Amino acid sequence: MATPKASSGSPEKTFEQWQDDAFSSVLAVTLDSTNPKRKQRCYLDGVAAELRDEGAAALLTTATLERAIVARLDERAVASSGLSVFEYLAGCWRRSLAVMGNLQGARGSALDAGVRAARVQALGEAQALLVSYMGLALQLPEMFPQAGRPARALVADALVAEAGADAGADSSPLQGHADALLAQLAARFAGDGLAEVLAPVVGELGLRALARANRSLLQPGFRSILGALELLTANRQCAAAIPHMPTFDPDDCAGRRMQTGTALGPFLALSGFAASDEAIAQVYYADAPQRSRQDCDALHAGLRATVRVLQAAQAEVFGRLVRSGADERTLVLRLSLRTLATNALRSGMQVDFARVVDDGFADNLACVWLQLAEPFANDAALARVGRVDADWIVARALRGAADGGLDDEQHHISTYWRELTRVNADKQRADAYLDARLQGQPAANGGFIPDCFFTAAAALHLGPISTAARFVELLKRISRFRGDIERIEQTPELLTPAQRAGLPVVLQRWRDQLLGMEREKCALDAQLLDPRRLAASMVFYRFVMAVLLRQIDGRRAFPQQAFQMPAEDGGDQQVPEHWRMLPEFLVEDTVEFVVFVITYAPDTLIDGAAQVGQGGETGLRTFDDILPLFVVAFLARPDFISNPYLKAKLVDILHMLTYRDPREDDDYVDTLGGNLPGSLRLHPSIQRFQCALDDSALARAYLIPALLRFYVDVEQTGASSQFYDKFNIRYYIARTLRALWARAPRYVEATRRFFMQTDVSAEQATTTGSARRDMRVIEEFVARLMTDTTYLLDESLSKLAVIRDIEKRQKQGLAQEQPPQEDASDDATRLQEAERMARSYVSLAHETVHMLAFLSRLSPRPFQAGEVVGRLAAMLNYNLDQLAGPKCSNLRVQDMQQKYSFNPRVLLSELTSVYVHLGLSSSNGSEAVDRFVMAVCADDRSYSHALFEKAYAILEQRSLKSPDSLERLREFARKCQDAKVDSRAIEYLESQAPDAYLDPLLASLITEPVRLPTSDNVMDLAVIKGQLLSDPRDPFNRAPLTVDMLEPLPELKQEIAQWRERKMEEYRSSTQ
Repeated sequence: MATPKASSGSPEKTFEQWQDDAFSSVLAVTLDSTNPKRKQRCYLDGVAAELRDEGAAALLTTATLERAIVARLDERAVASSGLSVFEYLAGCWRRSLAVMGNLQGARGSALDAGVRAARVQALGEAQALLVSYMGLALQLPEMFPQAGRPARALVADALVAEAGADAGADSSPLQGHADALLAQLAARFAGDGLAEVLAPVVGELGLRALARANRSLLQPGFRSILGALELLTANRQCAAAIPHMPTFDPDDCAGRRMQTGTALGPFLALSGFAASDEAIAQVYYADAPQRSRQDCDALHAGLRATVRVLQAAQAEVFGRLVRSGADERTLVLRLSLRTLATNALRSGMQVDFARVVDDGFADNLACVWLQLAEPFANDAALARVGRVDADWIVARALRGAADGGLDDEQHHISTYWRELTRVNADKQRADAYLDARLQGQPAANGGFIPDCFFTAAAALHLGPISTAARFVELLKRISRFRGDIERIEQTPELLTPAQRAGLPVVLQRWRDQLLGMEREKCALDAQLLDPRRLAASMVFYRFVMAVLLRQIDGRRAFPQQAFQMPAEDGGDQQVPEHWRMLPEFLVEDTVEFVVFVITYAPDTLIDGAAQVGQGGETGLRTFDDILPLFVVAFLARPDFISNPYLKAKLVDILHMLTYRDPREDDDYVDTLGGNLPGSLRLHPSIQRFQCALDDSALARAYLIPALLRFYVDVEQTGASSQFYDKFNIRYYIARTLRALWARAPRYVEATRRFFMQTDVSAEQATTTGSARRDMRVIEEFVARLMTDTTYLLDESLSKLAVIRDIEKRQKQGLAQEQPPQEDASDDATRLQEAERMARSYVSLAHETVHMLAFLSRLSPRPFQAGEVVGRLAAMLNYNLDQLAGPKCSNLRVQDMQQKYSFNPRVLLSELTSVYVHLGLSSSNGSEAVDRFVMAVCADDRSYSHALFEKAYAILEQRSLKSPDSLERLREFARKCQDAKVDSRAIEYLESQAPDAYLDPLLASLITEPVRLPTSDNVMDLAVIKGQLLSDPRDPFNRAPLTVDMLEPLPELKQEIAQWRERKMEEYRSSTQ
């Protein structure tokens, strides 16, 4: 081998001599104790003696290098040096870099090319040997003497220093060379234990991330810790090795331990949530509840900017791992899915946070997957919607690695996805479907898109969506807590003397608790209401809505082709099985997120970043195109979703996005006056959404019928509170319909066409299932509307009477002596409860009466049907007596319109309009009109002509109706007065009729006899139909019964008619 040329004035060195000098300098050791230049270096006498015994020269060369390193790593040598094994090796490696730099730099350029290449090669071998031992020191530290700082800490120091703002502050032997060391470690150990080499370093960084000084976003330490992880994963080979680390996803980690026991858990635990860092609420937002909106916004902006940096780094790290290879992508997916599966309790009502990951961890994991989903979700054309397989759960989540699936060895993942509630299938049906599909061959892997889609959706479900639900509950608690404090402060006299004595201390404790809740609320505001975060989530849920719509699309081609509404005549059989098996949370979270955004951050709805598309060929827009289609499609086809709560939430969305303030209503039926519109400024999203509905052909065709059908279907929600829930849902439907009717005539016409189906003959109605269904819906709608009006008006007026009674007693108590303390406290409790219920019931009653008045004018016939007309007339008469009778003065309470939205004049005017619409209309023939008039005057409990006169006087005095409307009301009253005479003939007939001719329930004369096959009783068709509208069971034995099962009795009908004629002749003869 060539020897280097000596520089001028220096003797020549052989290649072996150069190696000895170079390696002695690099390793800081010597085999020549007589060399004065090497006195400060460690003399390896054992190695020197061995070489002499072997007859070899005592020189450090590539052949003797490893022997020298092993000797230097002897326990005595390590102890005497004061350096740990890794510190020593790192110093050697660093010095080798300096020598290599000289060789490859200007100083080496003077050498002969061959000599230079030989020296570079020898030094490279030395570096490789050093790197090997450094890797072993990281991987198996127990192989070496234990002294000084461990290897993992030294590498972590170097990474943190290099990632920090001041890399020069690092005094370790790796200063400024951490990335070079990673490259050489990766090259040396790739495929040979690199994961085990890196595991201690990642673990050390994780421990530092968990340290109090670093885990707070209010301190700068977290930045360098996370930067160190970014630096580590910037090397592709290192990134590929991390998912294979034994600590990446340990089998014994589950639930809360995923946050601390996995390699990446500590980094995901860094967050701006108060649950992760108490200082966020107690320090950063300490005085936020007392500060201005602008000051709070500034605080939010600072924290959001920090969180943005944090989550960008987290997403970058996960992205590098996912992109490093197919196997690594699978491991990252499995870790994420197992984390979600073992923390499924986060989505429950009562969460034990000691058992699940905190809000910050869950939020970060969701944001990571949102970022990974961004390339396909944030696509204006939604071109990859078809890539999402509805059977992904069977294909991937329920299968293990051997079958190309993602399930873990403990089956956490498959158990979680199997146990999820389905969109439209009970557990028995779902299990049968899944088991059958699992028997077949595994489907081809659909690629990363479906994996990422379902993982991101599940992460959002257990993260931000669950946190948002608790945020809403926190707001309610704050409101209740604040109200309780204010009430006690305003009415201390209701407390006992002992309670009043301790009141200041108690109030201060409550104020401190309220302040804590308000600080927590401010901290959550910063995270949950971050416009960047909301826009990103809205983009993803745009994609989710498109996926869901594609599954029910008649052609399964949406959005590449226009959406086609699925057929409805098939009933339950029309719902595809693959749709039924989708997780319910896909629909629920989409709806809940939209409701949350509308309520707390409506600007997101029309944010350009959230819209994605520009409309038409440039891509469907989130708010203007996809959201209206989503709401209308699933309301119009309610069979696709089994949970009434979800369908009710769709109504919530419609109500909020077609909102009209009830205080500005000016469209009362046949009523003069009203409120002045336009004083309330509504969010521009409302007008924009209504324009989107106007432009939607599907909305024009399906929206009104869907709302009217759901008004009926919501009678049963399956919840324990369904009796009260239905009133709220129906109120939202009524307000939505009212807004649509006031907006455009097309919606009024659509409503009229729907109710005109009652004019279709029975023969025509049997042609389609939808026609038969709608006729049933119309009958039930009228029955529900009538029943609701009765209940709500009765409850409203009774609660107002209670309020008036208590107010009257309170005034008397002030005028005289104070009432007993027990009585005053009881009255206060009763008043509070009555006021709360009155505010709710009065609004519901007003809206229900308005709908009754509007629809009875638009389409009178359904309200004049024999099965409902008697009950409707009795209800109208009873409430007319309440509003205009002798007791109407009992309804006046303090601030009744401002405090309770109670306007008895409008109620009276709209209620009397119903009489006119049904009692004077000639569009449906005189028979229906006469039937209603007879029903009104036959009501002996409440009807009186004087009552109509009193109502007329009130309406005229208060100028609530036009002269023409007043005259029509008087005409109806006269018509009833005349008909009252004819009602005596009916009483005569009923008194003379045999029992076989009388209805067994009402004892009224049968006009259309039918037999009940379930009990063999004979009833009047109108009576039993009215009964079945509210209870679809035989009234005699409670057996299931429908109108279709009733058997007409034409012979008995003719017999009764002939008997009636004979008796009427007798009656007329006797009265002449």
